[in-house]
Amino acid sequence: MKIAVSGKGGSGKTTVSGTLSRVLAQRGYDVLSIDDDENPNLALTLGIPRDQTVPPVPSDLLKRVETPGGGTELELAKSPAEIISDYGTEAPDGIQLLKMGEVDHAGSGCMCRAHSTAREVLSSVVEAREEVTVMDMVAGVEHLGRGTAKDVDTLLVVVEPYFKSLETGRRTKDLAAELGIPDVRVVANKVRDDQDRAAIEEFCTDHDLEIAAFVPFDDSIRRADQTGDAPIDYDSESPGVESIRELADDLLGGHSQ
Repeated sequence: MKIAVSGKGGSGKTTVSGTLSRVLAQRGYDVLSIDDDENPNLALTLGIPRDQTVPPVPSDLLKRVETPGGGTELELAKSPAEIISDYGTEAPDGIQLLKMGEVDHAGSGCMCRAHSTAREVLSSVVEAREEVTVMDMVAGVEHLGRGTAKDVDTLLVVVEPYFKSLETGRRTKDLAAELGIPDVRVVANKVRDDQDRAAIEEFCTDHDLEIAAFVPFDDSIRRADQTGDAPIDYDSESPGVESIRELADDLLGGHSQ
């Protein structure tokens, strides 16, 4: 099962990605987490200490090869297993993390090659019965234009209960349909009350968006970020973490193995 998590910046997509990865690993699955955000923070959300260095996957792992028709295409210079072995960082619960790169200084240039590498890793990962890949995408919808998530089984779009965030969710669904992603669902995050919930439900009904989960506003997630802890380690029974557990069980229940 391959899951990509998208959303507007600040929507909580990394919190969902990291906590979902931890929950799936605790359910007994081998989990590969891929941080494809240009401002990578997935390591901390997974529970890797903030003072531990997580090296990025080199951006030169793609090579151009000739095709039988006389053209050329990019392919990985190493197998996904080799990439995970050589560049993966171990996270709690046996998770393997791949960080695809980051913008570390002004003028550092385009991240396109790193995103292309992420796309090829994701599309080439061999799925076994107990393997799950969770990718934390770049904020916004640009990644879909590059086709980064084209090979996922499920795309989760994290939204907050206000129009700009919900509109990003709508645009994401439309672009995902063009890529042929079979399963696109909304994760409504930071829901404070019935009014927030009703606003999200109305928008999603009007735009044919399926809601996968409602994650309540949870102050323990903010406190976990302040202390440098993974949300699931800071308070494993907080309302937000419990909602993501329910989301994981729903995803597993709908995935035939």
